Amino acid sequence: MASPEYDLTTLLQDVVARGGSDLHLIHGIPPIARISGEIGALPYSALASDGIKQLLEPYMNDYGRDLLKKDMRLNFSHTLNDVGRFRFALYQALGTLGATIRVIPTKTYPLSALGLPPVVGTLANRRSGVIFVTGATGSGKSTTMAAMIEYINQTGRPGKVITIEDPIETIFKPCRSVFVQREVGVDTPTFDSGTLDALRQDPDILCIGEMRDGPSIKAALLAAETGHLVLTTLHTRDASKTAQRIVTAVSQPDQESLREQLAMTLEAVISQDLLPRADGKGLVVAVEILIANTAVRQLIRENKLDAINDAIQSGLSVGMISRDSSIKNLFQKKLITREVAVEHMRNPDLLGK
Repeated sequence: MASPEYDLTTLLQDVVARGGSDLHLIHGIPPIARISGEIGALPYSALASDGIKQLLEPYMNDYGRDLLKKDMRLNFSHTLNDVGRFRFALYQALGTLGATIRVIPTKTYPLSALGLPPVVGTLANRRSGVIFVTGATGSGKSTTMAAMIEYINQTGRPGKVITIEDPIETIFKPCRSVFVQREVGVDTPTFDSGTLDALRQDPDILCIGEMRDGPSIKAALLAAETGHLVLTTLHTRDASKTAQRIVTAVSQPDQESLREQLAMTLEAVISQDLLPRADGKGLVVAVEILIANTAVRQLIRENKLDAINDAIQSGLSVGMISRDSSIKNLFQKKLITREVAVEHMRNPDLLGK
C-alpha cells in the first residue's frame, strides 16, 4: 500500500458532511466512519500503518510524538478551521498505528435541543454536590455535560468554572461564568491532581471530564464535600451500576467511608443512551435520572445499591425518570421502533401489545 492519495482534512470534511461521529484509521483497510451509530467504509483506498502516520504527523507536536513513542498511545484535540473540532485517540495494535477521531460539536446546544428533560437544567443550578453523567462510549455524555455548563454560563449565578479534561473538547466563552480549562498531560499530570489543585483556585463549579480510578473519584467527592458543584462522567449504564462502580473503585476497608461520602454529596445521576430513530435520520436520546433524596442516600449508606432502580420508580413525582419510561415515551412518539425499544428496555412488557 502506497502513501495515501488524500489528506486527513479531506477525510474529516467528508465525515462531517455525512453527519458522522467518528473516523477510524486502521492498518490494512480503508478509512471507516460511524454514521448514525453504524460503522461503514468510506470510498478511499486502504491505509498502511506508515500511511496513517503520514496523515497524522501534521497534527502532532514534538511533545505528542515523544509521548506516543513512550506510551504507545496519545490523546489530544485539534480544531480545523471551517471543518470542526476533533478529539484524537492514537494507539498501537499488533505493532501498527491506529487512530479514532471523534467529531466534537463546535457549539453547545440547549438542553431541550438534545432531547433532555427540563429537570436537567434544574439540576445544573445546584450549588454543591456531585452530578454524574453516565453511559457507554459514544452515548453523548460530553455533549450533555457541555450543555449543562453552557446553561449555567448563560442563565446561572455568576461564578468560576474549572474544567479538567483529557483532552479539552468544548472551548467555552465567558458570559455569566469565567472559565479556566486544563488538559491532563499538558496542564496537569492527572485528573485527581488537577481536581485537588482546583480546590485552591477558588472555583464554584468543577467539570471533570472522566472518573477513571479511585484517586480521581476520591478527589471529586472531596471537592463536592467542600461545597463545590462537581459535574463528571462515568462509563456506566445506569444509576445503580454507577454507585457500584464508585464504591468498588477503592479497597474493601475504604468502601464504607466512601459510601458515606457518596451518600452525603450525590445530587443526581443522569444516565443516557443514543438509540436509532425510526425514520433512519440519526439518533435520539433515552435518559434515566436519579435524584438523591433521603431514601436514595440511605440505600447508599446501607449498601443496598441494587434497590436504586426501585427508588427511581418511587421518585417520579420529584423528577426522577426510569430508563424504561423514557424508552416507552420515545416509542409512543414513534421516534423509535418497537424492536429498538424491546432491545433496550429492562421490562419490555411495559410496552403492551
